[in-house]
Amino acid sequence: MGALDGRVAIVTGAATGIGRATARLFAQAGARLVLADVRGDELERTVAEVRAAGGDAIAQTADLARPEECAAVVAAAVRVAGRIDVLFNNAGVGTMVVGGTVETIDLDRWDLALDVNVRAIYLTSRAAVPALRAAGGGSIINTASVSAFRGSVERPSHAYAASKGAVLSLTRAMAASYGRDRIRVNAICPGTIRTRLTADIIERVERDVARLIPLGRVGEPEDIARCALFLASPDSAWISGTQIVVDGGALAAT
Repeated sequence: MGALDGRVAIVTGAATGIGRATARLFAQAGARLVLADVRGDELERTVAEVRAAGGDAIAQTADLARPEECAAVVAAAVRVAGRIDVLFNNAGVGTMVVGGTVETIDLDRWDLALDVNVRAIYLTSRAAVPALRAAGGGSIINTASVSAFRGSVERPSHAYAASKGAVLSLTRAMAASYGRDRIRVNAICPGTIRTRLTADIIERVERDVARLIPLGRVGEPEDIARCALFLASPDSAWISGTQIVVDGGALAAT
């Protein structure tokens, strides 16, 4: 028996990186998947990988900066699977796109960071909560970041940090409100993970990895996927309203 047998899970930002790794792991654990991303071609590749491994997944191409498309992802899950048990709000826009200080970032980029990293969680969760409640409860997992806890002189990204701090506050508030419905809400705070969002810094971090990361390596998408599986599964049945930092010990050593 898999940890997610019989459960239906939505994973946003599933085309590559953390989302793709999580889709594969959730499928191995027995979940039926609805996968969402704005990049349709790459999303279909994730679905193909899941199906090739014997999993069950459908793709829902969606730009989560558009409110109506957040609701459409949830509607697709309910229409196809009849229920929702897990919502992994993983889609996000990273520092390569929304980097800079409050002086240098353009307003449209600031708005993009908040729209995708925070507002999309609000909109998708708002649509999903009734289905989670009807299923007797479930798990909402939000992707935050260690950037919510620390700034960077060399690579400032004020909009990104603000958005991820908001994710943590929203996570705690939602957990307090929906615990009575047996809906758990938690956040994951990744450190430096080898994805397209960190392509501009991976080489620099790896050159100095012994000093920067106590566990001695850059993180992989699978490191976050394993944490997401724990938070999605009954193994975390009494955990809600908190965040798990997954960064190889880097924040502790700062």
